[in-house]
Amino acid sequence: MSDQRHDPPERGGIVVIGAGPAGLLTAIALARRGIRTTVLERHDHPQVSPRFDPERSYTIDITGHGHRALEHIDATAYFDARLLAFRGIQHGGRVVEEWRAPGWTGSRGDILRALTDALGETVEDEVQLDYGCLVEAVDVATGRVTWTPPGAAPRTRRFDLVIGADGAGSVVRRAVQEQVPGFELQRAELPNHLTMVELDRLSDQLDPHYLQALATRPFCVAGAIKADDDGDAPRWFCGVGTRRELRFGSVDEARAWLRRHCPRILDLASPEAVAAFARRRCHHIGQTLTCSRLSAGRCVLIGDAAGPFPPIGQGVNAALESAMALDLAIGRSGTTPAGLVAAAASYDEEWRPEVDAISWISEKMLFENRVHMVRADLTMRLGINPIDQAKDGSTPWSVVAARARRFGPLWW
Repeated sequence: MSDQRHDPPERGGIVVIGAGPAGLLTAIALARRGIRTTVLERHDHPQVSPRFDPERSYTIDITGHGHRALEHIDATAYFDARLLAFRGIQHGGRVVEEWRAPGWTGSRGDILRALTDALGETVEDEVQLDYGCLVEAVDVATGRVTWTPPGAAPRTRRFDLVIGADGAGSVVRRAVQEQVPGFELQRAELPNHLTMVELDRLSDQLDPHYLQALATRPFCVAGAIKADDDGDAPRWFCGVGTRRELRFGSVDEARAWLRRHCPRILDLASPEAVAAFARRRCHHIGQTLTCSRLSAGRCVLIGDAAGPFPPIGQGVNAALESAMALDLAIGRSGTTPAGLVAAAASYDEEWRPEVDAISWISEKMLFENRVHMVRADLTMRLGINPIDQAKDGSTPWSVVAARARRFGPLWW
């Protein structure tokens, strides 16, 4: 009786759980093949959400792997309109890493708005995009999903494929972990913490097309996003990376800490911004999760649901490329129920080595670790730094990691 009451008549099709970068790119890519998808997202539509959350956001750069995925869905023009062009990294006014290929910097909100623009203007009729939905249960074997739309009763539907694009706390991954014997999840906790400070005094002192390294110990990198209004100066935010959680008893204590460790911030941030920094929560961003498999039954994991890792400038790039990899696998295997399961298995085989490799690379950059900083500087000068090489969209991360491992103890 329960199934008859809650199950709508629809059967089959594809559901994407999560409308982040990976979920939206997946929906667009499949729609371009004529495949209709349902997308369920728990948060509000990006157009009514803040572009940047200084409590836990940071400026994101999209380079080789992400650009390649956006070319796959012909969405680069939307990123040109919403984000700033990325040209590399500067330190002390000097270019220390130049990026000559196409790329962008912006906020996560900017990225989501660019993708929803692309979806709305090209494939809107093929995507049912529902925001404010709480996914309550996923049956891995049958593809049965139960969710509650905003202001409505719970719904249940069976899908031929459930795509988990719902981030590091993935409901789909948890369902796989609970329901699939032999599924293993390995966790690593690295001592990386991040606090944000807005550089609201900054106008034209720094070039907004570069990420700006203001200090290395602690790791302070500033980045710009476009202004809310065209013609205004970009907004700047600086991520302060530390090996321990930052806590301040007062604004004066925070100001004294900045004066010792990164006085440039005091020149670029107003007293109000420093006060907000003093109160702001410091987030632990050093968690790595590695899954023993990325598909099971009628479920498949992409983006951070497949394997979150500490920020090294590749999180969104990896999420976008994982979505492209799944779309290509579906293109090869077809959209019959059996074909979708086969595509998920093919994607698992191809993408899991990439997730493992980028996770391994991310562990080589610990904040305020002198050995890691010296090693990064030396290997970057020699052209053998895997974090630098990871930006090259034509080279798989598994290849970058394999090359680094050849140097033995240098990258162990």
